[in-house]
Amino acid sequence: MMISWLILLSSIVNGGAAPAAAAPVTLAPVVPSKVVPSTVVPTATPHPVLHSKQWQLNGVELGDAASEVKGTWGSPSIITTDELQNDCETWSYRDGKNVGLCSGEVSFVQITADANKANLDGDDINLLNKDLRQALGKPEFEAEDGWGVVNGAEALKVFLDDRGSLVSLDLFLDPCNA
Repeated sequence: MMISWLILLSSIVNGGAAPAAAAPVTLAPVVPSKVVPSTVVPTATPHPVLHSKQWQLNGVELGDAASEVKGTWGSPSIITTDELQNDCETWSYRDGKNVGLCSGEVSFVQITADANKANLDGDDINLLNKDLRQALGKPEFEAEDGWGVVNGAEALKVFLDDRGSLVSLDLFLDPCNA
């Protein structure tokens, strides 16, 4: 409405007629119509893997207990204790998988490029930037070291090196939505 008045004022000050854009708009009356049942057609979503439940990366979810990780992935080849948080550790596996645990619960899941593929919610994805973009859809955030998508309080980030080559696919709590 304000723009219409500005256009009108501008045309009057400049000596011309009011442009059509400044003319008042008359809306046609709304006539109630008969309700006709219709068929619901699903629409495409920008992120085919997004849903309301938690993501599962290679069978592990955020918040899983250490015993669940061992049941799914087996025993780690290396366990590293976090220097700053004594109750947190990283379990590393020979096949390119890492999981972070704090107080015995999963805080992050990482699948490195060495694994060649990841399984997200039952779907195998080649660990190539183009395949990840196709599977995850349009990035919701981008950074110097990669890009990612968000699902509620969780984030999936594709980490890239300086040359744009894949480093890892990481699942963690989104600090902005947690």
